[in-house]
Amino acid sequence: MTSDQVEDARERVVDAFERSAEIYGLNRSYGRLYGVLYFAREPLSLDELAEETGFAKSTVSTAMKELERFHMVHRRSIEGEGKRAFFEPERDFWHIVKQFLDREMRREIDTMARALDDAETALEAAVDAGEDERAARDLERVRDLQQVYDRSEAFVNLVTRAPSDRLRSAFEDFADLVRR
Repeated sequence: MTSDQVEDARERVVDAFERSAEIYGLNRSYGRLYGVLYFAREPLSLDELAEETGFAKSTVSTAMKELERFHMVHRRSIEGEGKRAFFEPERDFWHIVKQFLDREMRREIDTMARALDDAETALEAAVDAGEDERAARDLERVRDLQQVYDRSEAFVNLVTRAPSDRLRSAFEDFADLVRR
């Protein structure tokens, strides 16, 4: 394989990271920066990332903060480099998924659980007071939704507490079952 073919293959993957970022509502530059880091041999500084991608240093800095928040990159110090920050990618995608579920899904689950508990209390009082049948129907729907969020919380707990290698193995076993 020639060096041009290697570069073309790498660029296809980096382009796909860009499109993936866009799918998740992020700026395409985040995907490009992650892709550049993914293929880098060593951690890169903000200046190196800006030079490699052609993005402004402020764009790179903002992107790195967001990618750190999503556990997709890690900030590192390198001895002898002073206060300069260097970044490296998280290459364990199961770790990224676990962190996303733990942070984002758990936040949604907590928000909904509080709202559903409050609604259940209010609707139970309305049903006990003999109010219209709508309160009873709404109470049933709230309880159904509570079960969905209880199961979601159990799933998030299961996934976020499992080691990545066990998740990978379980997913492969599940995929084998589906293919049969």
